[in-house]
Amino acid sequence: MDLLWSASTTMRNPERTYSFLKTIKEVEGMPWNDETQMRLQSLLIKNRFYKPTKENLSQHQIDILEDLNYQMSYTEARDIFDSKKYTDAPMRGRTTFDPIEKLGLASLEIDSKTHEVRVRTTELGQLFLDNRIALEDVVFSNLLKFQYPNPLSSDCRDYNTKPFINTLRLIKKVNELCNERGLKAKGVSKDEFGIFVLSIKSYDEIEEKAESLLTYRKRMSELSTDEEKQNYRTIFVEHYLSNFKEPVKNTKEYADNIIRYVRLTKYIYIRGGGYYIDLEPRRMIEIESLLEMDNGSAKSFSLEEYKAFIGDYYSYTLPFETIEKLTKIAEDIVAEINALERKLSLSTSAVVIANNITDLKTQIESLRERRISLQNLILKANYQQIDQIDSAINALKNIRKLNMKPSVALEKWTNIALNIINDALLIKPNSPLGDDNEPIFTAPAGVPDIECFYDGFGAICEVTMLTGRDQWFNEGQPVMRHLRDFENQNRSMQNYCLFVAPSLHQDTMNTFWNAVKYEYQGSKQKIVPITIAQLIDILQGIKNAKVNHRKVTKDDMKTLYESCTQLNSISDSTQWSSFVTKQIVSWKERVTA
Repeated sequence: MDLLWSASTTMRNPERTYSFLKTIKEVEGMPWNDETQMRLQSLLIKNRFYKPTKENLSQHQIDILEDLNYQMSYTEARDIFDSKKYTDAPMRGRTTFDPIEKLGLASLEIDSKTHEVRVRTTELGQLFLDNRIALEDVVFSNLLKFQYPNPLSSDCRDYNTKPFINTLRLIKKVNELCNERGLKAKGVSKDEFGIFVLSIKSYDEIEEKAESLLTYRKRMSELSTDEEKQNYRTIFVEHYLSNFKEPVKNTKEYADNIIRYVRLTKYIYIRGGGYYIDLEPRRMIEIESLLEMDNGSAKSFSLEEYKAFIGDYYSYTLPFETIEKLTKIAEDIVAEINALERKLSLSTSAVVIANNITDLKTQIESLRERRISLQNLILKANYQQIDQIDSAINALKNIRKLNMKPSVALEKWTNIALNIINDALLIKPNSPLGDDNEPIFTAPAGVPDIECFYDGFGAICEVTMLTGRDQWFNEGQPVMRHLRDFENQNRSMQNYCLFVAPSLHQDTMNTFWNAVKYEYQGSKQKIVPITIAQLIDILQGIKNAKVNHRKVTKDDMKTLYESCTQLNSISDSTQWSSFVTKQIVSWKERVTA
């Protein structure tokens, strides 16, 4: 039975990669036997990166798992693991290790002295743990090398493909055929991605796939009702992918995960309201160079050769890292920067292009950051219009229904809301952004989600879609730590934190209350916890102010932050949320007067 390319072969949830690798690091050097495998899974429980179901657990063990403030010992975690009475318990640890190994972050190697198989963190894994490379760098490195067949997998032995390279090749071919035939070149739809991209078995079937895709697209466009389209899709997929496992179901379920994974490379972007996946036009020099060098066929490796290849960050030579091509990339970015500057009525930048590969790579990253900052200025200008404020309000109201992961969507639209609100000098999201200035993932651990710089004060903004007690566990200490780091970096001014969530758990409020009312690490903080609904209320106040020709400034926002953190009139944290609501209502009345 043939298999679709699935995120489960790498990492279905890329955001868990770091925490899993960090835990694997705790068993580095140990023999990879049943005991180590069970130890690994027990450590995940102890570190609270994995929560088992309640079945077979005592009430005391359930309480330990539920009490996120409890410092669980390894012995307690192991007792919980053993109590589950798993069939083939060591398999749980092997399952945890498998995707990390396939990403090239950890490896199993034979000890030359004892001849035992031991756990080792690879060079790529150590770079990632040391924060010298980001998650998107890990994913890009892996996708350039990942292939079927490969010695780490028993599946797909009759395949001959590098899925990522052939994804780029197929999208490029579909666009070329559309241009030749006078059709609009728009990449491939999510539906088409699931059917045609994920089913590529060999590099030499790209042209055939592209033709089949366009035939399918044409027929779908001729059908008028959703029922007709769904029926046609089912019949087509069952016939076209008859040798694949559960094709109707899996072509839908796998697509979103793989698209999210591939999006981290920044080589594709989402267009058409989130329904089409296309090649990133700002990376076409890189894409064309890759496809000229690599035809998407699998290479022959022994197990040790393949593990060494995927675990070495520098083992894949990027063909565009020449002076000529890097110079052209830099020149194209400068041209785009100048166009954005003219659009903003700014003086255009005169840039001297570097003349060696190392400096060019550094300069290109700097130029891309400059382009993002200009794109944010344009975003800010665009969203000053009243109808655009309405679009932001509607997006926040429907945050779980947007065509992106809700946590990413909340970071995006909170960033837009902060740009709308007032005259900030800079609103800086820390989420990785595509060249189109769209977030491709949530902000990494260790930094605020968004940093805000005003004339006279600063702020960070932290957002979460968590609403249960895990909100407190995942956000409480990190938020206060991020704010303290930000305070230390900006000592000359007052600093605040805006915390946004669908709802606020009381344990989260208790934690922030202590930091605001009393202290965190020796001094008070200014944290303003609000719900998404309250953020919408603030935007509604901005809209009303604009209707009344009233300009809301940074000082207005500072006044709101101050009023929400002056807690002398309330006796405990349970009253804080309603107190904040009253402050927002008063603030709205004031700014619209």
